[in-house]
Amino acid sequence: MRLSLGCSSLLLQFALLLVPTASIASGYVTGKVIDSKSKAPLPGANVQIMGTVRGASTDRNGNFTIEKVPPGTYSIRASMIGYRSVTLKNILVRDKQETKVFFELRETPIEFDPIVVLAGKTKQRLDQAAVSISVVSAKEIKRRNPTNLIEALETVPGINFIGNQINIRGSTGYTYGAGNKVLLLLDGVPVYASDTGEFNWDMLPPLDIKRIEVLKGAGSTLWGASALGGVVNVITKSPSPEGKLLFSCTAGKYDKPYYDEWRWTDPNRLHYVRTDISYSKQFGRLGMRISAGRFMSTGYTQLGDFKKYNLTGKFDYRFPDNIKWTGYAAYSFIYRGFFIQWKGQNDPYEVDEANLDNYAKTNQLSVYSKLAIPVSSRFAINVRASFVRTLMGNQFGEAAGFNPALGQGMEFQVDWLPHSGHTVTIGMQYQHDAGSTKYFGDHKGFFIGPYLQDEWKIRENLRVTAGFRYDRYQLIGGPKEDLFSPRIGINWQPWSTTSLRASAGSGFRAATIVERYLELAIMNFKIKANPGLKAESSWAYDLGFRHYVTENWNVDVSLFDNEYWELIEAHLDLIRGQIQFRNIPRARIRGIEATTNISMPIRILGLNMIPSLQASVTAMDHKDLKWNEPLTYRPKLLATIKALFRIGSAQIEVDYRYASKIDKVKIYPINDRVPMKFLDVRASYDFWHLTVQLGVNNLLQYNYAPMESNLMPMRTFTVGLQGEF
Repeated sequence: MRLSLGCSSLLLQFALLLVPTASIASGYVTGKVIDSKSKAPLPGANVQIMGTVRGASTDRNGNFTIEKVPPGTYSIRASMIGYRSVTLKNILVRDKQETKVFFELRETPIEFDPIVVLAGKTKQRLDQAAVSISVVSAKEIKRRNPTNLIEALETVPGINFIGNQINIRGSTGYTYGAGNKVLLLLDGVPVYASDTGEFNWDMLPPLDIKRIEVLKGAGSTLWGASALGGVVNVITKSPSPEGKLLFSCTAGKYDKPYYDEWRWTDPNRLHYVRTDISYSKQFGRLGMRISAGRFMSTGYTQLGDFKKYNLTGKFDYRFPDNIKWTGYAAYSFIYRGFFIQWKGQNDPYEVDEANLDNYAKTNQLSVYSKLAIPVSSRFAINVRASFVRTLMGNQFGEAAGFNPALGQGMEFQVDWLPHSGHTVTIGMQYQHDAGSTKYFGDHKGFFIGPYLQDEWKIRENLRVTAGFRYDRYQLIGGPKEDLFSPRIGINWQPWSTTSLRASAGSGFRAATIVERYLELAIMNFKIKANPGLKAESSWAYDLGFRHYVTENWNVDVSLFDNEYWELIEAHLDLIRGQIQFRNIPRARIRGIEATTNISMPIRILGLNMIPSLQASVTAMDHKDLKWNEPLTYRPKLLATIKALFRIGSAQIEVDYRYASKIDKVKIYPINDRVPMKFLDVRASYDFWHLTVQLGVNNLLQYNYAPMESNLMPMRTFTVGLQGEF
């Protein structure tokens, strides 16, 4: 009887949440958000009533209104990228009355306490998360003036790239373009190619990015397949309250090779140019952002030339009762050469004459549609549908034989706050992938995964998070796999300036179609299929703390242990000339990561000077536990230093990236290898609505090959012009 009454009470409470909020007592909150220094309004700032799902964005005048707020006492937070968030406490909301609040946000050169969504699929402060997360802001992206997402991410602590494959704390290594062990999301939606699992790092212009969040460690409990070693979530800018035109033009000129005998063409002709333009405006309830870009390069090597075009559109519509629809589409066309390996050590920028026709076209279309329904102040429904179509041309030196790879996804998510101390996330994700070529046949697969997570705020300074996900992966005509992904985490803030975190979570990734079935002869190697590949899984353990030494100086330290089972790696048989993807039964990556951010605003002779510094180091020990040897294509030490000095409208930025020598590679294991040492310098000046930038990448003309027979670019001179109107 008690159980029956308890269930009835729970069902009644759930039913009351679905009652139209118009029948429930409520008030409304209005206010304004301004810049504390200039007193100018801040359009696009986010305002959130804590402990509810109610929130709003400010209009062109910095004003906002939040309706249907149940009477009570609340904390209300205002946040905006580039500014310190402010929380007003003990704000009383009365029935049928207006409550006015006012926020003054202070600009900051470094993001100290940004709002993130990767930790729990809901908004929360970074220092309250139970997992390790890094954030790249739009302001930092603008300063770096990257030409693609790789350049925007390459200085994030714990990240390094081997070719176009991303490694978060050594997760992926290098698997010849297939099987990334990191999940890439666009506004929370997976955007990998369905057959290869590859990412299109040119899918959108950098000027459209609001921020990038990086989750370090397994994240499958909420994000599902492929989140084995981490998650990267690229969050795009929403339509502006008022008309805004953005443009960016970047040009680069490659220097002469380090040695004269390496010259393969006239160095004066080697360059690149990227141009992007974006327009955004709100028309009543409808918002729109349209962007277009062109990226062209002669390359610095033979077969390094390319032409890339992209077109993106983001739309939203706000219905009555705060219901919001968002639609996004991104189209990318790429025509490029494929530099697989150099002709020889004395000709590192050339390829064998037999491969000079190695060109390919790639078309990709990514679309998603989302609907957010705030049923009440404590209950919200989110539904999304997505579609990714990738058509790859000939990159293997043979006649083209590719059909479009199609990925279709759906997700249903509920955010429920049953009590003031609990935030419950419940959802179901479905993904269907299909791909066919003459190289691996015609294959389809799908997975379906329900998930549940509860964040329990035991006290204001103590949060415990627990979640669980079950996935059924089915390769049609092939194996079925049941995958379980639990997670538990804790965040404790013993003092206002210190937060301690600990988490344990699991991840999984089923083998891609290419990893299982690709059969191909390329150059001197034959790639063999392996239909029996098992799904790889991991457990990530993370223990860390974040401490604010002063208001403008913080330190973050993390100890991590990533345990892998059935890790999928490319196996090379040099004697037979064969490559095959195989499972490594057990592997481990352990280490420590430390990051510090410091900003010291000062005033000298009437000039505002803002020197700032970010330094990080990630030390790892990675091992194949079966053979007791290092994993391939992974350094053991990563370090970055980013120094910024700003005087008024001028600024100078210096980036230094270091990676220790890679211990083990696949193809030429006895060749000499060196560590990575890259130094980039940029200077910029803001005037009117424009920013002019001059820079030098790889200032020291350092020669580095992250994988065999592939040199990174030589010294490159850059110039950029960005505008906002």
